[in-house]
Amino acid sequence: VCEINYGTRVVQKIDGGTMYPVYGGGGATFKIDKYNRENSLIVSRFAMSSQCVRYVSGKFFLNDSGLTIESKHEGLSQSFLDKHIIALNDIIYSLGKGVAQKNLDIKELKLLNIKFPNSREVQERIVSELDLLGGIIEKKREQLKELDALAQSIFYDMFGDIHDSKGFDVKTLSELCTLITDGTHQTPTYTDDTINGYKFLSAKDVTEGAINWKNIKYIPKELHEILHARLAPQRGDLLLCKNGTTGICALVETDDVFDIYVSLALLRPNNNINKKYLLYAINNKGTKSQFEESLKGVGVPNLHLGEIRKTKV
Repeated sequence: VCEINYGTRVVQKIDGGTMYPVYGGGGATFKIDKYNRENSLIVSRFAMSSQCVRYVSGKFFLNDSGLTIESKHEGLSQSFLDKHIIALNDIIYSLGKGVAQKNLDIKELKLLNIKFPNSREVQERIVSELDLLGGIIEKKREQLKELDALAQSIFYDMFGDIHDSKGFDVKTLSELCTLITDGTHQTPTYTDDTINGYKFLSAKDVTEGAINWKNIKYIPKELHEILHARLAPQRGDLLLCKNGTTGICALVETDDVFDIYVSLALLRPNNNINKKYLLYAINNKGTKSQFEESLKGVGVPNLHLGEIRKTKV
């Protein structure tokens, strides 16, 4: 009931422009002055990530690393098909072949079953309900961001910063933690085995101020045992982004076993300080300004462990 259409190869040096973003299977890479898709769902063909299905609004150019799936059945609406393909993201990802990079097995993709109501009217009603729910979820996300900003503002109003401590003690993070270190500097070997593999976090999983477990990677047991012997994260630890997006901290509130990459620092608070208090203290704008002043590196910002240890709260 579907037709698969591939994108077209373009090269930035030859085709680069300023008008329309170029998408493959992932996010936009550069722009050119022509488009070949508009308001379309795209699926990654090469170098698949765990989010291999995405909807792109507006006009854009789809390159040859992505494809679109379009209805060729008069009883199947495109909008319903799009929702269905989004729901199949994890199954489509599992169709990827390869070790270093996963490439989509198109033959297997074509064999996937599409289940849909006979009535297009029913299909459109389902789509409308899903769109409504999606809008509510997005509003809730925005509200959570606003509430988090409010919490930070209240914290700042109550305690000020290190230059206006209002009679409170000022201490360095090294004085408040029994351990401050970072994850492995070794480039990990990942596995698609989510059952026998072990969870592996990097800075991308902590950018919202909480751990996002949705699109995490996994490493094989052999590598996990090596990493865990050196550093074993535990409930109550704080994870701090130290490479790329820096200065954002999250609290570990689970007993799940996992390992971390070098882009995350692990801070283990001592028993004399409330862990959630320290979380808010680190995410406070006064602390973040200290981080920003101490960033090292020209390209990707890098927050060194030594700078983290002497940061004051």
